[in-house]
Amino acid sequence: MPAPDPIRFRPLEGWRIIAEPAALDAAHWPAGSEVVRISPDDAFVICPTAEGCTHPTVPADPHAIVTPEHGFAGATVDAAHVELLALHHIEWQVPSARPALAQGQIAGVPAKLVLRADGSALFLVACAARHELEERLEGRQ
Repeated sequence: MPAPDPIRFRPLEGWRIIAEPAALDAAHWPAGSEVVRISPDDAFVICPTAEGCTHPTVPADPHAIVTPEHGFAGATVDAAHVELLALHHIEWQVPSARPALAQGQIAGVPAKLVLRADGSALFLVACAARHELEERLEGRQ
């Protein structure tokens, strides 16, 4: 089996929303966006294109904080890449249930895996650690 292509991250455009959990549960997100619930009261709304997406609103929480988020880079990986990451670069148990959000050290760098129902995952890392993680995954460090 040939080695998979290297994982290449791209900067993500989106919105960070801090609000009451029930308000986030009831929110309607911009068309085409992907929402990552980082915690019950914290969501990252990823815009589908680099041109961005409409400003999300959370009507059920008038005190919600909605701010642009530019701190993450992401890469979509297929199910085979997820298995290889888990085998070679993750020391913690990757959840078997999907969808799920998993986070921890990946190749020694803090990162998140948004595990999708089809077995693929969105791999998130802080932009500041993007290049270090790419180098470690390629074995250059």
